[in-house]
Amino acid sequence: MAQSQGHRPATPVSGAHVLQGSAVRRWIALAEIVADQTRDLVDVLNVFPVPDADTGTNVLLTLRSASDALHRLGRAADAAQVARAAADGAVRGARGNSGLLVSQALAAFADICADAPNPTGLRPVELVHAYEAMADTTWAAVSRPVAGTLLSVARDAATAARSALEEATASSPATLSIIAAAAAFGSQESVVETAGLGHGPVDAGGAAFMLLLTCLSDTIDAIQDVGSGKNEAPELRQGHEDADEHAPYTAVARQMLTDLAEGGVPHSVGPEPLGMSTGEFEVMYLLEATAVQAGQLRRDLELIGDSVGVVGTPDALGVGLYQVHVHTDTPRAALPHVGRARQICIHHLHPTALVASTDEPPSPWGALDSDPTGHVVSFERLAARRAERKAKSVRMHPSQAAAPRPVPAETPRLAARSRQAGIGVIACTRAPGLIEQLARSDAAVVLNPDREGIARAAADLGSSQVIVLPCDAACTEAAHDAARFLAARSAVSTVRPPAGTRNAGAAREAARAGMQAGSSSERYAAEGIQLLVCDTDDEARVLAAAVALAGRSEEAELADLARRAWSAAAGLRTFALNGAQADADAVARAVAAALRPSDELLTVIIGRNAGRDVGALAASAAVGVRGQAVGEDVEVAVHAGGQERPDVLIAIE
Repeated sequence: MAQSQGHRPATPVSGAHVLQGSAVRRWIALAEIVADQTRDLVDVLNVFPVPDADTGTNVLLTLRSASDALHRLGRAADAAQVARAAADGAVRGARGNSGLLVSQALAAFADICADAPNPTGLRPVELVHAYEAMADTTWAAVSRPVAGTLLSVARDAATAARSALEEATASSPATLSIIAAAAAFGSQESVVETAGLGHGPVDAGGAAFMLLLTCLSDTIDAIQDVGSGKNEAPELRQGHEDADEHAPYTAVARQMLTDLAEGGVPHSVGPEPLGMSTGEFEVMYLLEATAVQAGQLRRDLELIGDSVGVVGTPDALGVGLYQVHVHTDTPRAALPHVGRARQICIHHLHPTALVASTDEPPSPWGALDSDPTGHVVSFERLAARRAERKAKSVRMHPSQAAAPRPVPAETPRLAARSRQAGIGVIACTRAPGLIEQLARSDAAVVLNPDREGIARAAADLGSSQVIVLPCDAACTEAAHDAARFLAARSAVSTVRPPAGTRNAGAAREAARAGMQAGSSSERYAAEGIQLLVCDTDDEARVLAAAVALAGRSEEAELADLARRAWSAAAGLRTFALNGAQADADAVARAVAAALRPSDELLTVIIGRNAGRDVGALAASAAVGVRGQAVGEDVEVAVHAGGQERPDVLIAIE
């Protein structure tokens, strides 16, 4: 580990130059540009801790949030103010495990700026302290640190910066440029040395962090060139295709990563890396809580998962906003019991067959497990039967038949890339008990949705087109608000040229949509996200639509998928029961009265205030009715939704 910031420098240093607020602002701007231009490269490198090919995207979104925060900060802000604003923005917008660590590194940098004798800027010795703080903080942020990752890169960079400071002399003092260059070179050496350690060609998080440090070195050189009388450093903006011209150190680092990626060993060869995440789901949310509550939450999450992160910036009273991240097999257990959680998003990390070929898992309704007729089916078996029924139906187009999810290929990274390249799906729900089923349908699940949560999930998917499945009227309004919000962000960006690495994808999207080249719509396709809000208005319709879209291919068209979702939702008759109407006997009578001879499926979603025997009696009522009719027995799916309202939701198909 790097030495702590409390160690005094062994040699004198020059105070002629300090890292001021304008330089920190330029650093974040350059880092965002580079993250955008290297996103695809870093995504391809993503193997650890989950081969989901999104590290580059997550780091870009994290830095973009930091940059957005700086746009709202006055130009006269000093280094401490700029660093804090960037850190707070990064924490709020952090995505994925690597994004969390980057936000934590920026928070550590901000702490050093705040504690510096002169908050207007950092001297070389304090810059060394910043590198050491970033290394210490990121290492401490991980519940089970693994060598050869971002943590190693941060540590080696800090060690190199400390060595450069200690090797300085009175005749050759350490400058900001020397310190930053040493740290950047140390990070590059670390990436090379850790290549091939089981994390793929290069650890993606380490690669992204190295680029962040080379950007800082290039920024300091540009600022000091201005101080030496050279031409003024040009203002950087998103979309700079010639960023390499102003970031020579970073250009070399990018080429090094490209060479390592091309010469590396694919992830499919050899055993899984040590420390690979075993959690089936990724859960992320923002939590307003005290430092004590956040600390307890982290300890609780470490008991149920890995890749745990609970990072934030509490105020003087110990209350703050924390970004929470965990990989777990039990996503519902990862939800907090204290504080206020929002923007809760759940993703399925390890794609499995939606339809299980083995026996069904045990039903949570024990009273029905002994039923020899087997009328209660699991979600996976239900998906299979529904797909078979639709495939055989002459009344439906073949495209509307949901195919089961394929078993993961030998290279799961490729599957993840395909998912990002296609059309994304967001399933909204207020029923915590449905998040696993919905996530297994390959939808990004937003619990207790609002505008910000839906917009966040849309960005996380990495798709230019996203279908949103709202669960009620309030959610529908929030989804439309999110669509307008994302469109507004894209409209602003039309004054910028699209980033170089995304031009080809933008052209393909434009061609697919029938747009003319060079139009503002093309630029929208390059930088914006189009949301299509479906007509699902309850949890049952969301579930049915999500299952119908589970078998979508990368080539599927938005209009076809929208029709598929609409058909699945429209095929249901639903009714909600509350209070006395949700009594078990009343539910049974309602089911018996509502079922028709042609009905094939009964879905019961039970709220938190309903009795546990509601599902059993509803299933018995369905069996009793169908026993008097000609044809096969009705299938019954019972879900412990846990929603606040309604107490019981009945859906018949």
